[in-house]
Amino acid sequence: MKNNKTVNLEDLISEIELQIDDTFTFINTNTGEVITLMREEMRAAEDEEPLEKFPDWQRANIEKAISIIEDEDGVYVDFTLRKNFNEYEIMEEFIVSHPDQKNREVLYDTIQGRGAFRRFKDRILELGVDKQWYTYKESKVRQLVIGWCKEHNIEIQD
Repeated sequence: MKNNKTVNLEDLISEIELQIDDTFTFINTNTGEVITLMREEMRAAEDEEPLEKFPDWQRANIEKAISIIEDEDGVYVDFTLRKNFNEYEIMEEFIVSHPDQKNREVLYDTIQGRGAFRRFKDRILELGVDKQWYTYKESKVRQLVIGWCKEHNIEIQD
């Protein structure tokens, strides 16, 4: 990884927000490109499925997946951080840090049980603390991404 290019911090932050169970994200350290692939595309590359079986729009991603799988030079770094990003924990930390005791109690009750995320988003709007929440959450995600990049010697551009 001697040709490391800088990676756009905002691209990485956006990827954290968008990561779902069936996606994988990689960074091309030669170009700085952030690549997100679906499980199906990775599986097609691993199974060496003929590209003709797939629609045109998906072929380019499968070709990238093949490059990632065959990467012996360490050009691609796995940036699939869904295990490191726990929005529920961030919600709890936000609640604990909130200055208003009554809001803390209401928000804490809101995140108990099934449907916690939806109720939390509704409640922060009702309480007028939605901007505080999104600023707090973005700060936590930014810290996670910056820390990960430092740990993996990925240079970022703000």
